[in-house]
Amino acid sequence: MPSPKISFIVPYSHRPWCADDGRLLGLLGSLACIEGCETLLHVSGPLPANLVTPLQQFERLRCLHSDKPAIYSAGQARNEAVAEASGDYLFFVDADLMLHPQLAQMLCERAEALALQGVQAFEMYPCIYLSQNVAVTEYDNGALFTEALQGLMKGHYSQAEGIALASSCLLVNRHWFNTLGGFDARFVGHGGEDLELIDRLTRHYPIGQRTDDYALNIKAQHPGDYQGFRRYFSYYALPHLFAGRFLVHQWHPRPLTHPYHKLRTGNDNQLEQMLARSEAERGPLRGPVVPCNDFGGELPDFREWTIRLQEEAGYPVSEYPGLLRWQEGVQRKRPLWRKLRKLYLNPRAFFRDMFKPTSR
Repeated sequence: MPSPKISFIVPYSHRPWCADDGRLLGLLGSLACIEGCETLLHVSGPLPANLVTPLQQFERLRCLHSDKPAIYSAGQARNEAVAEASGDYLFFVDADLMLHPQLAQMLCERAEALALQGVQAFEMYPCIYLSQNVAVTEYDNGALFTEALQGLMKGHYSQAEGIALASSCLLVNRHWFNTLGGFDARFVGHGGEDLELIDRLTRHYPIGQRTDDYALNIKAQHPGDYQGFRRYFSYYALPHLFAGRFLVHQWHPRPLTHPYHKLRTGNDNQLEQMLARSEAERGPLRGPVVPCNDFGGELPDFREWTIRLQEEAGYPVSEYPGLLRWQEGVQRKRPLWRKLRKLYLNPRAFFRDMFKPTSR
C-alpha cells in the first residue's frame, strides 16, 4: 500500500497587531521539506506585498484567496482549504506554530499507522506556548523545542508560558473529516471550533467512557488540574509530548477590543452548551477504540497517569513538577494587563480563580 499523502492546511489573515517577523515563511519552509505532501495556504483578505515573491519559492504550495470577512473564522477558512485538498490525510497548522523536527520527520509514518486502524483514527499533538521573551532566530533549531519543554516541565515557565494538550494540531483522514461535516461554521472569532470538532472525532474513536463532568469548559494553567472534556482529550495528546511529537506557538499580542478576540467568551459558552447535550441526544460512543495498552478499557486517574508517563520519560516530579504545579519557591506574578484581560473577557472565571486553592 502506498504511503498516505498529507495535505497541510494553513489559514492566514494579516493581523495589524502582529509583527510580520517571518513566522509564516518559516512554517511553510519546514512543510516544504516533507516529501510527498502538499500545503494549502488559505489567505483571507489581501496578502501583504512583502510575502508575494517569497511564497513563489515553495514547491507543492497552493495559495487560495477569499475576501476577508467582517470577523475572521479560522474554521471556515480551514473548511475552504480542505475543499481543494487532495491528500489522504489532513494536518491543521496555524501560521504562529512551529513543528518539532521529530514530528515533521514522523508525520507520514503516523499517517500510515492511522490508515491501518481505520478512517476514524486521528492524532492530536500538544502545543507549548512560548513566552514573550523568547526570540525565535532560527526556525529549525531543535534546541528551542528542548528548552521550551524543559522550562515547561520544570514549572518556572521562563521559556514557555503554558501548554495546550488539546489543540487544533490534528492529523485526520480527509474523507472522514468531510463526512463529519468539517469545522462548525457557527463558531466565528476566537476559539471553540477546534474543541467542538475534537469532540466529534473522539465520539467515533473513543479512548474510554466519558466522565460525568465531561461538558465542563473550565481552563487551568496546569494540565494536572484539567477537568471535563479538556482532561478527556488530554489522554489522546499527552504521550506525544514525551515522544517529541509536539509544536510550539510563537507569542503575539491579543488586543482585547478587536471583534475577533471579544467573541471568545461567547464561543466558550456555545461550546459548553453543545457538549452538555444528553447522551440520549448524541447517541453512544461508536467506532474503533483507541489502541492503548495502558488503559484496558478504563481510564486511569489522570494525575497519576501523568506522573507515571513523565517519570518513565525521565522527568521525575520532584525536579519537573510543571504539568502539575509551579516549581517550589517560584513567585508567579501575572502582569496586570493579563488579569484585566481575563476580567474583561470572562469575569465569572476571573472571580472563580481568585478563590481557587493552589495545587500541590
